[in-house]
Amino acid sequence: MSVLQFVNAKIGSRNERRFSNGNVYPVTACPFGMAHFCIQNDGANGGWFYDPTSHAFEGFRLTHQPSPWVGDYGHILLLPFTGKLHAEPSLRWSSFRPDRATVAPDRLDVYLSRYRLRAALAPTERGCILSLENASDARTGFALIPFAVSRFSIENNVLTGYTDSQSIWGFKRIREYFHITFSTEIVASEPLENGGIAVYFDRKAVEIKAATGFISKEQTARNHRLELAGETFDTARAKAAALWEGYLSRIAVSDEDPARKRTFYSCMYRALLYPRKFYEFDASGLPWHFNADTGKSEKGVFYTDNGFWDTFRTEYPFLTLIAPQSVREMLEGFLNYADETGWLPKWLSPGEIGVMPGTLLEAVLADAVVKGVLDGELVTRAYQATLHSAFAVGEGRHGRKGLRDYMRYGYIPNDVSESVNNTCDCAYGDFCVAQIARAVGDETNAAALQARSRNWRNLFDRQTGFVRGKDRDGKFRIDFDPCDWGGDCCEGSSWQNGFGVYHDVAGLAEVYGGRKGLEQKLDALFAAQPVFNVGGYGFEIHEMSEMACADFGQCAISNQPSFHIPWLYTAIGAREKAAYWVERLATQAFSAADDGLPGDDDNGTTACWFLFACMGFYPLCPGKAEYVAAKPLFDTVTLCGRTIEALPDVVSHAQLLKKERAR
Repeated sequence: MSVLQFVNAKIGSRNERRFSNGNVYPVTACPFGMAHFCIQNDGANGGWFYDPTSHAFEGFRLTHQPSPWVGDYGHILLLPFTGKLHAEPSLRWSSFRPDRATVAPDRLDVYLSRYRLRAALAPTERGCILSLENASDARTGFALIPFAVSRFSIENNVLTGYTDSQSIWGFKRIREYFHITFSTEIVASEPLENGGIAVYFDRKAVEIKAATGFISKEQTARNHRLELAGETFDTARAKAAALWEGYLSRIAVSDEDPARKRTFYSCMYRALLYPRKFYEFDASGLPWHFNADTGKSEKGVFYTDNGFWDTFRTEYPFLTLIAPQSVREMLEGFLNYADETGWLPKWLSPGEIGVMPGTLLEAVLADAVVKGVLDGELVTRAYQATLHSAFAVGEGRHGRKGLRDYMRYGYIPNDVSESVNNTCDCAYGDFCVAQIARAVGDETNAAALQARSRNWRNLFDRQTGFVRGKDRDGKFRIDFDPCDWGGDCCEGSSWQNGFGVYHDVAGLAEVYGGRKGLEQKLDALFAAQPVFNVGGYGFEIHEMSEMACADFGQCAISNQPSFHIPWLYTAIGAREKAAYWVERLATQAFSAADDGLPGDDDNGTTACWFLFACMGFYPLCPGKAEYVAAKPLFDTVTLCGRTIEALPDVVSHAQLLKKERAR
């Protein structure tokens, strides 16, 4: 039975700036594909250009936007139309019926009322095929409408050109090239503003093959030959569907509740979109990629559009279970980036944008090492890159924030923004680098970094019972309120961020007077009212609103710092409480609906939390080859052909996958 039928690609797409139900748009693409496509309803709304309730169609948007907060690059509109294209861009849109449109991972299909035209799109990894069926008496048309200065030209019925569009971060150049062919002759063309172009055909049925690339015009023509030669809309759609089926079917679930199954596979679809492939194959079949930070084309694979502060928690641990070879290639790409720039990336889109605390790729690499996903030279490269990250003071957007102070004081002082998160993430990062150091036999650095991983304790205040900010003289803030957001904490307060010591739960229990003390603190967190003070932000951010509109106490499951909190119960011997809260959070906060996610699904992380909740186990500490268990929410779960049976409180990666222990 097809599992693709259970996917609602629109899950999490009904949002507003002040309240997130996912803050995503439905992507039509191949899994981890370089080219993503989406219906654009309102380009004037910035990153929120899609609305599942809208009846306005402005075009199929080629997009690389990983989050509305991060922005887009290489984006352009593909607009099928009939008749004469209106000169005014804001007047070119057509109405359509969203309830009759197909919005799926493997295809888009809409009927444009104004133009009496059916337009369908099937994706390839680096392009698409469009099928147009014109039911009007007017000529069939197709336009490329840019968001920034672009250039296009036609020669021998082939449309080529580029766009330099990028929304926010100001990289010197991000140029996306196009190579587009048509099933019938172009009979006329006209230029549009900013270098866009419209072309016209006499035929009612037209098939358009579009390839993209970031390296060169010649390489993009090669991409066209490799991916689109001999393909039709139907064959491209079938290949995309087969790719999705291949990944989605790696987990089989059975349940009497079809709604939960639909939510599960819709979330799994979200987990398979990022990071994005960002490499192309040369004439010899070797991969090359464009590096937005060096401005050069570099040898090797590369992936992008990923924030590791988010994705280390659930996204990569999930992909490691179902697609370890893909994770290996992703990490090879990130290590290529480190070789090219001298730094591990923190948030790529497509180059380093330098936001969020920590350098949490350290955790992803450590997790891959201890679980056997990386070996040989890649482990050596991972160690070199992470050791540099642990000791080298950053430059510009690169490196750990506040590292010089961290090494001097054993914590990051509160005159550095988000000092609590940055301190805890440095300590956790030290643990992760120590894990890789042990794997390569460097016991000296492993011991030093393991000792440094206890530094989070320097911010624990026994009087208030919270991890909180401290100044350079070693004094805690006088005006402390655990419900203050911002300032010392990132996207939360000390309630959410004070438990972010994934590697040292025993130490966390110790500072609370033992396991019972930590259990009581967790009980207090869930029993507390979901109140907040705007604190250092000075205004209400959407994460505050989402927590306040739920009934989970101070557990803001809408955002990443709270993801592991209910699972801490199992780690301290109170598994029944973990099972209670995980099930309540999963059943009350998630659904397959267009507004079905409890907060931003940053690169699939929130969706992956739900997947782990359904399977009944969780990667409490990436960098340790183990999981903590609660209770599966399905009758049976089969993971890559292995049925998940009753699990102990803590289960090793090898035991979970029923592999022999590594010798």
